[in-house]
Amino acid sequence: MKKLIDRHRDIQYTLTNIEPDLWSWSFEINGRIKRGTTRVRLGLLAQRRVRTLIDRELKDVERGKPKKPD
Repeated sequence: MKKLIDRHRDIQYTLTNIEPDLWSWSFEINGRIKRGTTRVRLGLLAQRRVRTLIDRELKDVERGKPKKPD
């Protein structure tokens, strides 16, 4: 099992390969923990997806939008 802990825009995220082509991710913004999985072959693509999600969450926080339930 491969595990990566990295930072994007000063937000720490964790990415774990839980089985072939399946990655689990998590990060925390303003005390709210977001978790999920993504199905991709390459770890770099999984990193890109998590970074995109972080950017989206930060944009929503900046706008002051209410969060959509996941």
